[in-house]
Amino acid sequence: MALFGKKKQNNVFKYPGIRKVMNGNTAVIMCERESSDAAGAYLSTTASGMSAGWNQEKTKGHLNISNRPLISVNPEDNHAAATVTAGLSLSGLRATHFSSSAQSLASMHESLYAAVGKRLPYVLNIACKAITKATSNNHCGHDDYHSMDDTGFIQLFARNNQSAADLNIISRKIAELSLNPAAVAQDGFLTSHLIEPLNLPERELIEEFIGLPDDIISTPTPAQSILYGKSRRRVPETWTVDQPTQSGGVQGSDSYMQSVAGQRPYFFDHVAEIADHCMDEWFELTGRRYQRINQYLCDDADYLIIAQGSVLNTAEVTADHLRTSRKLKVGVVDMTMFRPFPGDLISHLIKGRKGILVLERTDQPLSEDLPIIAEIRSTISKAIDNGNTKSAAFAGYASYSKTTDASPLYSACFGLGGLEIQAKDIIAAVENMLPEGKQQKFFYLGIDFVHKKSLSPQQEIQQQSIIEAYPTIAQLALNGAKNPKLLPESATTVRIHALGGRKSSRAGQDLAQTLFEQFDLEVKANPHYGVEKKAQPTTFYLTAASEALRLNNAYDAVNTVIATEPNVFNHCDPLAGLTDGGTFIIQSKLSNAQDVWGSFPAHAQQTISDKQIKVFFIDAIKIAQESNNDLHLQLDLQNSVFKSVFFKVSPIIELLDKTEEEIQAAIDNDLDLVKRSYNQVQEIIVAEMAVGDSSNILLDNSSAPLLLQQKPANEEAIADIHRFWNQTGYLYNDNKSPKNLADPFIALGVVPAATGVFSDMTANRLQHPQWIPENCTACGNCYSSCPDSAIPGLINTVNEVFETNIKRIEKSGHAVKHLRRAIRTAEKKYHELTADKSIGTTLDPIFAKAIGDTIKEYAEPERDEVAQEFEWFKEVSSSFKFALTEPYHDDMNSRMPRNGGLFSITINPDSCKGCMECVTVCETEA
Repeated sequence: MALFGKKKQNNVFKYPGIRKVMNGNTAVIMCERESSDAAGAYLSTTASGMSAGWNQEKTKGHLNISNRPLISVNPEDNHAAATVTAGLSLSGLRATHFSSSAQSLASMHESLYAAVGKRLPYVLNIACKAITKATSNNHCGHDDYHSMDDTGFIQLFARNNQSAADLNIISRKIAELSLNPAAVAQDGFLTSHLIEPLNLPERELIEEFIGLPDDIISTPTPAQSILYGKSRRRVPETWTVDQPTQSGGVQGSDSYMQSVAGQRPYFFDHVAEIADHCMDEWFELTGRRYQRINQYLCDDADYLIIAQGSVLNTAEVTADHLRTSRKLKVGVVDMTMFRPFPGDLISHLIKGRKGILVLERTDQPLSEDLPIIAEIRSTISKAIDNGNTKSAAFAGYASYSKTTDASPLYSACFGLGGLEIQAKDIIAAVENMLPEGKQQKFFYLGIDFVHKKSLSPQQEIQQQSIIEAYPTIAQLALNGAKNPKLLPESATTVRIHALGGRKSSRAGQDLAQTLFEQFDLEVKANPHYGVEKKAQPTTFYLTAASEALRLNNAYDAVNTVIATEPNVFNHCDPLAGLTDGGTFIIQSKLSNAQDVWGSFPAHAQQTISDKQIKVFFIDAIKIAQESNNDLHLQLDLQNSVFKSVFFKVSPIIELLDKTEEEIQAAIDNDLDLVKRSYNQVQEIIVAEMAVGDSSNILLDNSSAPLLLQQKPANEEAIADIHRFWNQTGYLYNDNKSPKNLADPFIALGVVPAATGVFSDMTANRLQHPQWIPENCTACGNCYSSCPDSAIPGLINTVNEVFETNIKRIEKSGHAVKHLRRAIRTAEKKYHELTADKSIGTTLDPIFAKAIGDTIKEYAEPERDEVAQEFEWFKEVSSSFKFALTEPYHDDMNSRMPRNGGLFSITINPDSCKGCMECVTVCETEA
């Protein structure tokens, strides 16, 4: 049934877009703030960028195209947010909803069916995340997107921020014409947090394309004409006192099936044609072409790669490379629309190919196939039916009458939890389809079940046990050999190493915006593996070039590395992947090049020398501290310092047709800070340095930590911390976590107790708290708020403290003759001296007086021996601090005189990451 006439072709586009740079979350909000009236915006996690963005626009007082202020309802959970959005839509408002975690979409699953059944034309924006299975993960996965396949939502998937913005508006019109809610997804972090340029849809375009929610429009389908007449409100008002109706009642067996069955012909069957019309209309206005499936080099392709999301960029660049280097005709299909499934288009596209590779970022246990390839297999079945009957049983579908019409299908699971897929992995998957390839039908990309070469004797034993039980397990995974160079020649690639909680992502974002806005370069920039965690190592990738950037994964080769903290070599290898002749910039408080060079480990010095890497250092922290006293502003200023240094010393200057003065003026508003950074950065002349002259002696991370060596083994392998260290723990300590094996233990997802002994935050902190016992009230705010339990509070009797000190003396090799008896006298004197003391008392003089008075009571022959033993006592106890507090000293003394206890807080040097949360919550500055 033809609902729309043909559109006239137009070569002049009215709305080309406004050139901006932003991430996928922001792109969606920039469109939603113009089109929508209201949102159910639940802030589920710190990564809820879209919900937070909507609330910010509301707070700013933004008016949408209806000249209305935005409405934001922030309910208590995701299920409630879905219900709120439904209510907003039922009342005739143009509504939207945001989902930033897989758990949120799963928890509102039941509500989605009802939204479809009530014909609510709202848009659900999804930043796709992995769902909790054996373990949790907050990075990218398509589990949530495919969890709604059976709800009746229109489903579209954006491949980048441009399509996230465009499809948001297109889906709005499809939804409002078809009276069916739509979901627009993008890859969590890989698109939602990736900063890149786009042509942002104009406000005028949005108003012209989708109109206002209270516009009266011609009813687009016969069923709607029967319901509403020849015209209706664009967003129908179901809840209105003018036309009161009941929605969502309970039906009996005699009517429920009719209500469900009727939705297919009267509503669902019109969606595909409406979608084609809206996408054509969008092209006429903007010049940006979208179809239910989008094709790249498919006309003559022997092999097709079908996928959705951000992987398409890498797949297309890889297809170009295979065509050029190996004469393999590979095409790429963008599965833009998944519901309704475009089987009519797919059946014609895949007919008679040599191989079809379907890449999917989800795994569905116990199913026959993963979701996309399952639909494609069903499509092929329909096309075969068409070929076996005289009249086409499935209108619009191709007819397969020959065996060769049904192309071989290959299914690849990749990228779960945001794991990067590289071009080499896609090449391996294509090679698998070739006549000389393995032609394996299902496999995982980018991981190993067993390594070709084990990393340790323990891993060798582990692998042998797995292979004995599962001889073909290795075939379940495919990995490529080496990544080809796919970036433009003009590209500058940057990797920024930092510690979480210090605005490290902001540094990369600011640099990307400056490169785009001030120097008109194409950029791609994103944090690696999600939200930064305080004091944990973070990595940020950025690429800039004078031409379009298409590759969309983290780069294994970069030409500039910026290390914003000096201990970077203690938790990773910042020189990994740095190209020959590359640039390395590092924070250092040292002022002498020789001293900075000596702070590098010997293997790093060797790498720098062999690769002829240019090394620069600067004390950005000092410059920031001298420029401003505010700690938070200092972090921003540090980023500005490194940005300034980057523009002075990196290869980027070759792309900038500007003088040094023009560059400095464009970098930052604080020109004095920029010039100071330019002047104070120093270069290490590597040719003048001696390799091996290093004061940084790195520990062997593969050796078990001391505390672990002292723990006994557990007979049960699952709970054995030593087994866990040998298989998993040392890989993380040695920066080899990608070398994890997919073994039964990691599949179970169980971690033995006490793995905290692996942790050492010493290299990751720049500061640490210091306890002042005289100010302490033992309120407990500090140790109860410490996120790492690094400052435990402890109460001891005086006798326990004294006995511990004696044991330490004896352990050091000294024999005590008088001390055990003398210490009882000293304890009595201590209690006498502190009987009327309380909070604020400095105990060192009291301990000294009690000990001094005790020594005086001994006769001359023994006095010297007692004095010597007390000197040992003072030596072993000098590092301990104690406080008198009301609950543990005053109250105990009042109940039992001379029994007041000592309170202490000891900072664990391995666990404390220097977040200073304890300092923030302490009301007495203790």
